[in-house]
Amino acid sequence: MIEFHYNDLDELEDILKKNANDMAGIIVTPVGHPLGADVQMPKPGYLEGVRKLADKYGCVLIFDEIRSGFRCHIGGAQALFGVTPDLSTFGKAMANGYAIAALVGKREVMSVLADKVFLSSTFFPNSDAQIAALKTIEILQRDKVLDVVAEKGRKFASEVEKVVADSGIPARFSGAPWMPFITFPKDETGLYKRLRTEFYTQLIRRGVFLQPYHHGYICYRHTDEDLAFTVQAIKDSLAELKSLA
Repeated sequence: MIEFHYNDLDELEDILKKNANDMAGIIVTPVGHPLGADVQMPKPGYLEGVRKLADKYGCVLIFDEIRSGFRCHIGGAQALFGVTPDLSTFGKAMANGYAIAALVGKREVMSVLADKVFLSSTFFPNSDAQIAALKTIEILQRDKVLDVVAEKGRKFASEVEKVVADSGIPARFSGAPWMPFITFPKDETGLYKRLRTEFYTQLIRRGVFLQPYHHGYICYRHTDEDLAFTVQAIKDSLAELKSLA
């Protein structure tokens, strides 16, 4: 396996050129979310470019939609951005947290499972997660849940971005509207590590748990009061960093 950086088509094509005879597939998250780094949305033409490169070099294009599926759009981020992969993976968001996963894709690729691949699973006989998934999808569509989530996320992002900008602290907000994340850009002195540790510690003391190395999520059940409380906690926690910065 060879890693490549999200939103860098030149790097990906360079890898494909050098390994043209050994490359079976390209696996990419349609929304970029590297560990401990800013969440990235695809630059204009990026996912379309990855699709073209996969076709050019004869690779199966695989979208990892474990985080973006049933969150960005009922059809996944691929439906939102208009780029269709050959295979896609989805996770427990489709069942509101029940243990379920799905591999879906184009007929010509999925048909390999019929007689050339042995497929098994620990939870094949368990129907509870499948029933939960069907009901979850029904509710997502009926109540326009993802539209509500996106609207909550946009409002939250707007308020947090202002708080971060006004704080004077070297921090960045990314991931709007679905996956909010506050990060601290690296510097030669290592100040960003101290800021990160103190910020997330202060948040916990104020009753808000967010991950320092992993983005959060906006949920349908978050009330306006919940999100306003979180914005204030972020503001107060950033204020505590001024003695360090």
